[in-house]
Amino acid sequence: MNKNKINQIANYLEELSWLVESNKNFSFREISNILRDLSYERNNAFHLNASKFNDQTGKTFLVGILPNVLQDTELFKSNNDMLEFAEQILQLKPSRAAKRSRTEYIGWIVCEVSNTESERLDDLYKHLRFLFSDTNNVKKIKEAKKSTDFSWNDIISNL
Repeated sequence: MNKNKINQIANYLEELSWLVESNKNFSFREISNILRDLSYERNNAFHLNASKFNDQTGKTFLVGILPNVLQDTELFKSNNDMLEFAEQILQLKPSRAAKRSRTEYIGWIVCEVSNTESERLDDLYKHLRFLFSDTNNVKKIKEAKKSTDFSWNDIISNL
């Protein structure tokens, strides 16, 4: 060990001892117990929150799949395309007056779906999973979107 390293360690210990002496109101044993309790509470809180996912499969998976789907610029060329999907399929009511970026709209849609309590989301998830899990289906949707009479409702009802 070189001389600089020894001096660094000595300085560190000196500062640590100064800190310990200046805070005599604290017990290291008490602090360690508090940290362990916080860690235990955080672990249990996570497990309690995780149990909610078992009850909300459709919604949970939609929240996971929607960002990827909505970021597809071939499928949703404009924010307006994305908002029509949100209105027709997700039955959301986005504000078109609020000029938002694509990312802001995606975040808003995902949050709204997350806050929605509806069994319809389970069915919707099954349909969307089927549609977007096969690249041929996605290609067909992209082709269909080029027509003037495209409707998301028609796509979903044809499943």
